Amino acid sequence: MICAGGALWDVTCADGARASEPALRVRSGGGAVNAALALARRGLSVGLATVLADDTYGRALVREVAACGVDVGGVELAQPTSALVFVRGGALQAISPREEEQPVAVPATWSSQVLLLSGLSPVVSHGAALCKAARASRRAGSIVVVDVNARWHLWQGRDPRMVRMVLREADVVWCSAHDLFGLNMDVGSMRAALRDSAVLVVSDGAGTVRAMGPFGVVARSARETNGVAPLDEGAAFVAAICSELARAGRTEGEGDLWARALESGLGPRRA
Repeated sequence: MICAGGALWDVTCADGARASEPALRVRSGGGAVNAALALARRGLSVGLATVLADDTYGRALVREVAACGVDVGGVELAQPTSALVFVRGGALQAISPREEEQPVAVPATWSSQVLLLSGLSPVVSHGAALCKAARASRRAGSIVVVDVNARWHLWQGRDPRMVRMVLREADVVWCSAHDLFGLNMDVGSMRAALRDSAVLVVSDGAGTVRAMGPFGVVARSARETNGVAPLDEGAAFVAAICSELARAGRTEGEGDLWARALESGLGPRRA
């Protein structure tokens, strides 16, 4: 497995402190990082490709991920830049969407059964880099999975049509109701942006997940629902799907493959 995409930091108040006080806990996040860790826990060989700030947090994240058994040879450390911080439900989330930031690059010597691209960015150079990685992987016979993971803070006022260059290269696309809202798209427009042979997996935010492809539609529901899954649970879901695809070695075929994939993905939520 190769997981490629941006990284971010979740900042929460520690021990009941207020957000204005310095007592904060910083936890690494981002779809690519969380998925890589989830896949490593499943026993898969995983490489991470991302760009981190060359500072205390960035270097600490590299050590943390490497200690979990993930190959960090695709992680690049770049000059730190200022970030935007968003407050959501008592938590702070730092995101840096600047145009001049270095895009993610998958090492040319890497190959995998499945390539996961996490987080579609409105920055053209970032989208082009993901598109390049997807095309190279498809030529090499890899299954390309795109975790849309669209932050509405970044996409507000942007043209969502630019994501189509990445979506057209995908074999599987995973998105949530929040992703569709952030891109001002619906299920129909997202499906229309994909190749006919691609599979679209959509969560409705209420515990039901549907896989739509040449096999038809396969749907599964969680026993317990609590709205849209947090970032780490979403990464666990897409990691479960990638794990099933890596074992099967394909994306098409009978619906039972996708029934297993969805049930595996819903497992962490049910627990």
